Amino acid sequence: MSATLPESDLSRAARYAVPFALLLIPLWKTRVSAAVPEPYLDEAFHVPQAQAYWAHQWTHWDPKITTPPGLYLWSYLICAAMLALRGSPTELDADVLRTTNVAATAVLLPWRLQSVLDLLRNDRKSRPAGARLSHTVLNICLFPPLFFFSGLYYTDVLALVVVVEAYNWQLKRATVSGSAPLQSLMFLVFGLVALVFRQTNIFWVSVFLGGLQVLRTLRLSTNRCNSSGMSEIAKKGFQNELYDPLVSDASITDYFKTTVSLSTTALNNLPRVLVSVVPHMLILAAFGAFVLWNNGVVLGHKEFHIAGLHFPQMLYIWPYFLFFSWPILVIPVANLVLPKNFLPKLLDHGFPKKQRGLPSLLALFAVVPFMLAAIHYNTIVHPFTLADNRHYVFYAFRILRYHPAIKYGAVVIYFLGAWAVISAFGFTTIAPAPRLMPMQPQPQQPQAPAPTKPVTRKEKREQQKEADKKAKVGRKPVAPKQATPPEQKDPVSPEVMARIQAHIATRQKQQLEPTRVSFVIIWLAATALSLVTAPLVEPRYFIIPWVMWRLHLPPQPIPAVHRLNRPEEEKEIVRAQVAAYSPLFLETLWFLAVNVVTGYVFLYKGFEWPQEPGIIQRFLW
Repeated sequence: MSATLPESDLSRAARYAVPFALLLIPLWKTRVSAAVPEPYLDEAFHVPQAQAYWAHQWTHWDPKITTPPGLYLWSYLICAAMLALRGSPTELDADVLRTTNVAATAVLLPWRLQSVLDLLRNDRKSRPAGARLSHTVLNICLFPPLFFFSGLYYTDVLALVVVVEAYNWQLKRATVSGSAPLQSLMFLVFGLVALVFRQTNIFWVSVFLGGLQVLRTLRLSTNRCNSSGMSEIAKKGFQNELYDPLVSDASITDYFKTTVSLSTTALNNLPRVLVSVVPHMLILAAFGAFVLWNNGVVLGHKEFHIAGLHFPQMLYIWPYFLFFSWPILVIPVANLVLPKNFLPKLLDHGFPKKQRGLPSLLALFAVVPFMLAAIHYNTIVHPFTLADNRHYVFYAFRILRYHPAIKYGAVVIYFLGAWAVISAFGFTTIAPAPRLMPMQPQPQQPQAPAPTKPVTRKEKREQQKEADKKAKVGRKPVAPKQATPPEQKDPVSPEVMARIQAHIATRQKQQLEPTRVSFVIIWLAATALSLVTAPLVEPRYFIIPWVMWRLHLPPQPIPAVHRLNRPEEEKEIVRAQVAAYSPLFLETLWFLAVNVVTGYVFLYKGFEWPQEPGIIQRFLW
């Protein structure tokens, strides 16, 4: 089990810095409104639509807007409440509408992220653990694409907030024993609300959260499968045995085996599974009704947003993750690929030998051909991408299109990035909770008399002399004292033993279990569905997949030298703290650096298009 480091100034710093660091979000909005007071880019569509709703023109709709009106309804409610409380605002300009987005990013998002992490980790009562969770929340809020669009009037922040809130109620459903009608109803409400902000949220509230609910139902009604053959695993699935290894122990074949096992065990428990996902099915049905009514997924600009299959989207996501999250990946990945002799003690996490090493040749030959085929047959470059040099994606595609060999050579980055990102779910030194073995009370056995201490000849002679002396004075000889047998305790009753077993089981459930393969499969499925249906490549589309990945990463491993021998000296404790928390602080500094650079470029490095003289164009994600 991972050692728990004591609370220190370093761990407290993250917790107390959170509210102050979140002040950067309104500060960023203030700088944006000062430099760019007028609506910019997509704001040119969003701001007038919100103003139309503010004027109670509920039937007005800009045909160029593709997403539902959740953002405008949110702004209307916030501004109406502010108007009732303090008499302003009476008119909505870009600055006021951006402020409603800031409220969601700086207040709602960190609050709901903290709630989700508390429910996921179950270690919020520990102060160092609580500080670690708060630091994770802070880093998610500082995630550069998310932070950048918090200062503009875009839909991305609110689309994430409602998905996180739906996840919050989904987790509350899981913590309530028996039926949970209130939690299920609230999940249904927020799941439907999520669709009002963005259509692709259907894949997160219905597929991702629905898949997790199915997985939770199966784990409660199945046993562990110890078979290894594919046919045997499929057969055991119909006998209520689920094959689902830890990510840290899994190979590429285990993902196929787990998929087969999930399918067979779900079929074997079909009625129970269907009942558990009724709210998710209702949300899916509502989305299907909307698509039929709308004659498509997007509301406007349908000719430029035709749904199709764009598989390379699942390749572009891996360098995206590597670019932003290298601070929390670099040390664990070094533990996997470098020999132990090359690792300093403070960087050695003590991963088992089975987990170490580069991807196997089987994984290479199983995955890379599909990546190459997706690039060769399915690379789609949207006209908007090639025509708009204000987005960083424009320059990424210029590199990929510079020479035909480059897009194929990038497969190396895609493959190694996917391996590192997925392996990160197994970067943990927390051992799985031991399986609780049934304990039966032992029948009471007859107790043998306690053995007396052997008496030596010398002692016998002394005892005889003492007896003779007492006999001479007319006293009755006293027999030598015998050892008093120990007091016998009553055996543990079955009722007490049952309470002990229940307590141990509860403690085991409260421990953070390492991520299993089934979760990765569900996360990959939801990510793929939300991305491959979009022909346009935008960093904003990867925000929710990254947030869900980041929420489920295990705590940063503690170096083996401190985990196995808990430090007692002050210097050793400080070193352990630095080693354990440095990736989180490095991630914070990296995000701040990226935000400073991209913010500075956006505010002060504008340029003009020849066809639009006098109008400043700005770089953004």
